[in-house]
Formats: sequence, C-alpha cells, structure tokens
Amino acid sequence: MEHLAKYPDTGAADINIPQKRIGTFHGFEIPKEPRPPQDDECCMSNCAVCVYDLYEESVVDYRKSIADLRIALSARNIPEEEWPQNVRSATTMTTPGDRKEAVLSAFEELERALAKKHQPAETTSAGH
Repeated sequence: MEHLAKYPDTGAADINIPQKRIGTFHGFEIPKEPRPPQDDECCMSNCAVCVYDLYEESVVDYRKSIADLRIALSARNIPEEEWPQNVRSATTMTTPGDRKEAVLSAFEELERALAKKHQPAETTSAGH
C-alpha cells in the first residue's frame, strides 16, 4: 500500500510558486484518474512507446492505487457511502484499449490505402 502516502506539508504558503493540490480523504491521497491522450497526441508513427501505451500503464497504476485505497478505507470501517465518488466500487472507467484500437485501426487502413496507391504501375497492368 505504498500508494497511500499521507498528504505532505509542502510549505507552499512560504513560497509564491503555485502548488498542485492533491485531494485527500481521511488522510489518504485520492489518486487522480489519468487523462486519455487526445487524438492529435499520437503521431501514428508506430513508436516503440506510444502515448496510448503510457496511458494504459497509468490506468493500471491508477486502478491499483484505487484498490489499495478501498482496502485501507474498509480496514478503517469507513462506510463506502462516505467515500469519494471515484473511489466507490460502483465507479466504472472507460477502457483505454477501445480507443487505442480505433485509432490504430484507422492508421492501419490509411497505411494499406497508401501502399496500394504507390504500387508500381506494371503490377496493376500486368494482366493486360
């Protein structure tokens, strides 16, 4: 349960740099759900590490953190009705695989169309 660190005192009041606040509940950090990549964030170059791969990894980490938080809150006998909405077990998340598959399918279709367009003229007229 290393994901459940207490909210640290950053001393943000002493400096003028804006700090990103992390929500807490009963002393535990509430994990922030990862933002899916925008359609224009994928370059469609078949990168070794795609933004969709990074997103899927962050979703796995997020779900693990939520599961750990649920265990900790249950152990403290805090009723689930009091938990933040995104921590309750009835909360569902969109699956990143669906979106990734749609984008990759469109990319593969574009690649096939371009390959067909650039075929040498003699292979298309060889039967004549």
